[in-house]
Amino acid sequence: MIPLTAQEAAAALGVDRVPRAVTGVSIDSRTIREGDLFVALAGDRFDGHAFVAAAFAAGASAAVVRRGAPLDDASRRVAEGFVIEVDDTLAALSGLARAVRRQARTRVIGITGSVGKTSTKDLLRAAASGVASVVATQANENNEIGVPLTLLKIEAETGVAVVEMGMRGRGQILSLARTAEPDVGLITRIAPVHLELVGDLAGVAASKSELFRGLRPGGTAVIPAPEPLLEEQVEKIGVPAVRFAFCRESSAPVEAEVWGRALAVDGPQARLEVVWPKGHAEVEVPYSAPYRLENAIAAIAACFAAGLPVPGCVAALAAVRFTPLRGDEYVLGDLLLLDDSYNANPAAVIVAVEDLVRRARHSRGRPVAVLGDMLELGPEALEYHRSVGKRAAQAGVSLLIAVGPLSAATIEGFEMARSARADVERASLHLPDLDDGLEVILSSLRTGDVVLVKGSRGMRLERVVEAIRKSAA
Repeated sequence: MIPLTAQEAAAALGVDRVPRAVTGVSIDSRTIREGDLFVALAGDRFDGHAFVAAAFAAGASAAVVRRGAPLDDASRRVAEGFVIEVDDTLAALSGLARAVRRQARTRVIGITGSVGKTSTKDLLRAAASGVASVVATQANENNEIGVPLTLLKIEAETGVAVVEMGMRGRGQILSLARTAEPDVGLITRIAPVHLELVGDLAGVAASKSELFRGLRPGGTAVIPAPEPLLEEQVEKIGVPAVRFAFCRESSAPVEAEVWGRALAVDGPQARLEVVWPKGHAEVEVPYSAPYRLENAIAAIAACFAAGLPVPGCVAALAAVRFTPLRGDEYVLGDLLLLDDSYNANPAAVIVAVEDLVRRARHSRGRPVAVLGDMLELGPEALEYHRSVGKRAAQAGVSLLIAVGPLSAATIEGFEMARSARADVERASLHLPDLDDGLEVILSSLRTGDVVLVKGSRGMRLERVVEAIRKSAA
């Protein structure tokens, strides 16, 4: 991290004194490096205040603790004069991260969205790495702890920081954005997610657009085109915007400064064309799902908005390494397994199912979808599940295996659409849970199948992936 003087650290923490300069910050006593500042966070499973003594024993220079928190005698003796008390240690962590961000000359790009934010983060990290030194969110560290930890990795030579921001309700994105103070804020897409918390799609758009309220002065919003709900927010907030689009037709969409299309697709590979104001480039990429190509265009739009050399960013799109469980592919003999088991919402499931059918046609296999419950969809949850089932049948899924109580409605929708196409072979199976369902799933697969596994995080459908891979091995 960029070091903070003792005075700068004290100002960031809102205290009178910090004993020495801060050259590193840790929230885990097991990873303390000599001289680090230890911040004790209290979580659901662990309380960092119980590890203050261990942090000092490992070489911590000081510890930030909650005012009045009980500390054992050893911690008090070892830490005499080096325990910094604050009202809220999580706020203290954010304050330190914000101070480092303000010291840096780094261009910070914040990412959120209902669909594709982690894959877009991966693509943006790859693209920006082609022209600059990059720090980016690791795995799913996109919350009130992960965002500060990402910013605290910024060094003097860091050119770009890519910061993913997740949402659990109103106000959270704004809080994260006020910590990161992005130069560019990218929203990938608006879809029905977290409806139990924000009400409807307009609520989703408003909550995600909190990112724009936290931009640095002169910052730029990056949004998909067309997206009326986001256009409304951009106008209301009064921030300049760059729009992006992935085109399945030959012409560019209206009002999209950055757009792209697939010039050729060959199984898992594609030749992607990218167009931006006064520029154009083509690149061969090792992914071909339309949603991933759209994510790539979104990443380039953010690079353009950040003022990065776009040709170098486009060329680097081929070097991406995606976060696991979000579209991983496994060739298991004659079976192709598409692991998208990390999370799900109606829009994401539909695009994944469409890609499943496309891949199955290419390989002349049977498209099989294993879909789990989609959670946090509010009072319309069953209708969303029915809609997904209908779309799966209409897209051409041959076998639908639905897992979870809500997914009974997915089967209903699938069967309704299947009845309308009696000339097409379709089959479906509902499993209330996975406890006794894994063997049923395995016995339903055939040689040559292309299998998609997707569901909400709470369904833990990675167990299906593990079982299929183990069976194939």
